[in-house]
Amino acid sequence: MADFTSAHVREISESPLWAAAGDILYATADDAGTVLTIGDTNAVLQVSDGLPAWSTGALAVDSGGTGATTLTDKAVLISQDSGTDTVGSVALTTSGQLIIGGASGPAAATLTEGTNVTITNGDGSISIAAAGGPSLGLVMALS
Repeated sequence: MADFTSAHVREISESPLWAAAGDILYATADDAGTVLTIGDTNAVLQVSDGLPAWSTGALAVDSGGTGATTLTDKAVLISQDSGTDTVGSVALTTSGQLIIGGASGPAAATLTEGTNVTITNGDGSISIAAAGGPSLGLVMALS
């Protein structure tokens, strides 16, 4: 943080700045004192061209946000392949759903039963059982 010189103090005393609660005092590029008034509710303070500025709406991924203003309930966040640099979501609203990767992007899907394989989807669980073949007594449950 830079120290104020006597020139800065003189400039401020010659042109007093008035600020209200929540305002931010700062120096412009030409070292003139100025005030950034308090931002709106949910505004985020960012730097624009070297100066403080309020930002509202979706906060970009490269600024620590998701690029979205809302998120889907009961969903897993995923990155998009659309060139928008936003975070998307895949809703998991059916028992037994998993995120399955694919060439077109992640999708919600359930496992499919096959010959001698039984799949039972529960709320927060998947049970897979195999029957037939050698008697190994295999039962696998995922929770």
